[in-house]
Amino acid sequence: MMKDLRVRHTRSADGTDLTYYVLGSGPHTWLMPPAMGAPLVAMRRVVEPLSDLCTIVTWDMRGFHRSGAPADPHAYGVEHNVEDLEAVVQAERLERFVLGGWSMAVPVSLEYLGRGPDADIQALVLINGPFEALLYHALPVPGAAWAVTRALELAAHPLGRLFNPLSVRVLGRPGMGRLLVRIGLLARDPAFFEQILDEFRHVDWSRYLTVMRLLSTYSAARHLDKVRVPTLITAGTRDAMTPLASVERLHRRIPGSELCVVEGGTHYTPAEYPEVLVARIRRFLARHFPAGMAA
Repeated sequence: MMKDLRVRHTRSADGTDLTYYVLGSGPHTWLMPPAMGAPLVAMRRVVEPLSDLCTIVTWDMRGFHRSGAPADPHAYGVEHNVEDLEAVVQAERLERFVLGGWSMAVPVSLEYLGRGPDADIQALVLINGPFEALLYHALPVPGAAWAVTRALELAAHPLGRLFNPLSVRVLGRPGMGRLLVRIGLLARDPAFFEQILDEFRHVDWSRYLTVMRLLSTYSAARHLDKVRVPTLITAGTRDAMTPLASVERLHRRIPGSELCVVEGGTHYTPAEYPEVLVARIRRFLARHFPAGMAA
């Protein structure tokens, strides 16, 4: 359990029960949507060092970990996750905040901004995430993304029932982190990553694959020209899920945005190179909000 972690509960617009967390007591409020099905520990090495600077508010994604599943088994789209974000904002009575996070937090943050005026958003921090068509960037071979998306549409639940018992047995085994490093899916620090995998063992893969399918048909491109707040974007040079080229396109589309490229980072840069991200986020906030840094 993280130090100074407050666990709270609220309910989304469709009645889904949400467990959310408040960490730190810094002068900046950072509202951090969760990554796709990821446990809180996945961002531990970023949020804990920033807890003196930020009061971080985040939550477990609907259907994962401590949050309840929606009554509708298909209610896992970006729009549903934005409703969860709005529920947390109301529960905490947040008025002004830095918005953003890792992976799926990127399209959720951009969709929230695009739904209305950004008067409550002070800045965006978009960490290694796709702004559109997840599988089309991750699977650049012509036709591959369409085929996988179609397969997930037809068979997410049968595949989930197959993967669920396998993940319980396999993901918790010692040495899985080292294996991921060896095959190139993880850059470094396998021991810490095994803590993340241990919590991932109990993910419902039917839900996870449903989220992946819905995210692959979503695009936030229509919202990018609306961004008028300071924006920090990060990418890893070895990120196969969110290739550097797609992140550079996001950077070009958001006027005045800043791009931080982490050499050697995969999609799991927050677990691999947290010191790089923490230092860059501190500099970003110091430049745009010097009064908050002084506080």
